[in-house]
Amino acid sequence: MLRGLRLLAAAWATTSALAAPPASAQTDATAPPSAAARPAPATPGNLSREEKRCNAALRRVERHRETIAETRKAQDANLRTAENCATKRACEQASHRERSLLARRERQERQLAQLEAEARNLCDAPTAAPRL
Repeated sequence: MLRGLRLLAAAWATTSALAAPPASAQTDATAPPSAAARPAPATPGNLSREEKRCNAALRRVERHRETIAETRKAQDANLRTAENCATKRACEQASHRERSLLARRERQERQLAQLEAEARNLCDAPTAAPRL
């Protein structure tokens, strides 16, 4: 019985596929214009060298901001741990971790300032005259 149902389902799928016209034969009146009629999208392939460098610098800045946010979350979690430490050793470890995270965050913020300055220079720099 089960085998018969499987055969029936397979036969129905085959006839359905044969009855439907191929996808390439279907045309839609609302289809987008051909590729030649559309303007080229702003992809890395048609960006200038300066635009690519600017985009890369902005991505670096954004990644660094995410890293700083993660460090802040770690600091908050460590603060909660330090408030609830039960032993002297646990409190010392939390204190040491807090100093380490603070130093890391300060270093990351200095690096972020440097990356932002580089991004400003790259993105605000006047573009060179186009080559002919």
